[in-house]
Amino acid sequence: MTLALILCLLSVTNTEGQSFKTGSGKTQEHSVPGLNPGNGCPHFFMQLEKHEPVTIVYFGGSITNHAGYRIFSEDWFKKQYPESKFTTVNAGIGGTGSDLGVFRMDQDVLEHNPDLVFVEFAVNDGGTDSLVICHSMEGIVRKIRVHNPLTDICFLYTVNQVMLDDLMQGRLYKSMRYMENIAGYYQIPSVNFSARVIDLVKTDSLIFKGEKGKDYGGKMVFSDDGTHPTFDSGHKIYTQTLTQAMLAMGKMKSTKIENGLKPPLYPGNYERAQSVSVSEFRKSAGWKVVPTDDKIYKYYQGSSKVFPDLMVSDNPEDFIEIKFKGTVAGLFDVIGPGSGGFTYEVDGGKKTAVRRFDVYCGNIYRSNYKLLPVMDEGIHTIIIRPDNTPFDKLAIYSSKPTQIKDTTYFQSYNTYIGKVLLIGEVIH
Repeated sequence: MTLALILCLLSVTNTEGQSFKTGSGKTQEHSVPGLNPGNGCPHFFMQLEKHEPVTIVYFGGSITNHAGYRIFSEDWFKKQYPESKFTTVNAGIGGTGSDLGVFRMDQDVLEHNPDLVFVEFAVNDGGTDSLVICHSMEGIVRKIRVHNPLTDICFLYTVNQVMLDDLMQGRLYKSMRYMENIAGYYQIPSVNFSARVIDLVKTDSLIFKGEKGKDYGGKMVFSDDGTHPTFDSGHKIYTQTLTQAMLAMGKMKSTKIENGLKPPLYPGNYERAQSVSVSEFRKSAGWKVVPTDDKIYKYYQGSSKVFPDLMVSDNPEDFIEIKFKGTVAGLFDVIGPGSGGFTYEVDGGKKTAVRRFDVYCGNIYRSNYKLLPVMDEGIHTIIIRPDNTPFDKLAIYSSKPTQIKDTTYFQSYNTYIGKVLLIGEVIH
């Protein structure tokens, strides 16, 4: 176990937001629940003081993608600072964590030249390997700092039912601990959305997971499913926590931004991550570009703009050849009722099958991703082929049978690939 990982595992933060141990070992005291201010957001607030236009990117999963705290806080910023023009970017994709986020950085975050990036992956990273979280989150930070050292970053820690036991006992959940270690090392502020939620649960003022339509005697209901906040209560609690934290950071003395970038906490971090259009790789003629009026977009959960070059095939004789120098490769794809799977071979090795269908695929198509096992640093060739081997989709989806609208889609086994994910460089 590396020293960096040991520090990550030992990092402990008080969920009440009163005292935080940073990666440097310093303890910071303040009175804003959920806020660990780090060095604050000095550039962002200097821009606002000068009434300059600012751009905020909200980067995360479905909680960010929903029109909740993101929209509410955007409205708050505009009312609080009416003399500045705000541009906001929704870079949330449901069901995805920081391990995909780091590959999305260039197109979804950096091309907008943001002044502030909110990073929200604590819930979706809840079951992710600790080292992958640390590598991904540090990669996100370093990519932003390399692009523009003046861009401020703020980590946001959302909460779901799985985290409650730890949080109720005053312990950060494991994904938050790993992220907080990165935040401490780079002195990035973080806002723990659970602080106010836990207070309300403890005072019996809030039902964490309620049933739609049930009367709880005037108590607030945080979530209907244990993860996604309700719009009339949960997202408003998140918004109140965030706006209070931003007001507190706005009052901080501006901190001089250091020139240069600190040595990495994790030398194997994913700073080199990139996503590359599948159209840039050698492939057989059977792959076809999916037109924007294709039937999958009728049921697509998201924007077709995510994949301008989405390709499809169901023929296992077709192939895509990925040559690169690096350590990690993967696919950013679309899965749904008509998806099947793919096979891959690394450097002429054995063929491995990967299924691209799950319990959520019954009646929607959505963006998804699959990272292949980590390889040694070097030059690699990976062959991807469609896998149309039939399997019982209805049995997989049996937990949600009432949502199935057209089971004829289950008879197709297509492979949809939009981008190739790489930690390294393409070899043409």
